[in-house]
Amino acid sequence: MASWNSVFLSWLKNFSNIFKYKMDEVQLGSHTIRSHGFAIARTHMHDWLILVLLVVIWVVILIIHPFYRFVGKDMMDDLRYPLQSNTVPVWAVPMYAVLLPVLIFIFVYIRRRDVYDLHHAVLGLLFSVLVTAVITDSIKNAVGRPRPDFFWRCFPDGKDVYDKWGNVICHGDKSVIREGHKSFPSGHTS
Repeated sequence: MASWNSVFLSWLKNFSNIFKYKMDEVQLGSHTIRSHGFAIARTHMHDWLILVLLVVIWVVILIIHPFYRFVGKDMMDDLRYPLQSNTVPVWAVPMYAVLLPVLIFIFVYIRRRDVYDLHHAVLGLLFSVLVTAVITDSIKNAVGRPRPDFFWRCFPDGKDVYDKWGNVICHGDKSVIREGHKSFPSGHTS
């Protein structure tokens, strides 16, 4: 009878053999944009239409006003952080999240000449970015949690005003106040 040690070693040897063989590579240079680009676009037309639909949904979500939850005077102590400009400019986010990866995909395409890899990489990237944006912004609009600097968004002059129920009556810039109701979840985390 074989010992457990020899059985384990034989299993480990067979398991490691799985990783010795590589998949056959596609003949590089045989699937270029010129030769297969139209066929891929036609085959994946529905994927691109869904991406367009996601862009439309995302734009609608950006237009919709977020939920304005009750923000009372007693809550303002936690919402008095100073209003500062964005640490990362808004224009830089698409550069890092979309343009830089697409440039890397194009560099790999130039070396490998496989339009299928390029197409699927770009399609996957755009799907992941748009689905994440739609989900994150939908939750932000539904929750309407105020940002930590909400006081200064609502009252830029520092003079707070409340109605008879204790809710804020903001007199700041409407777009700044609107963004002030989009604290959760963090877009950076998404």
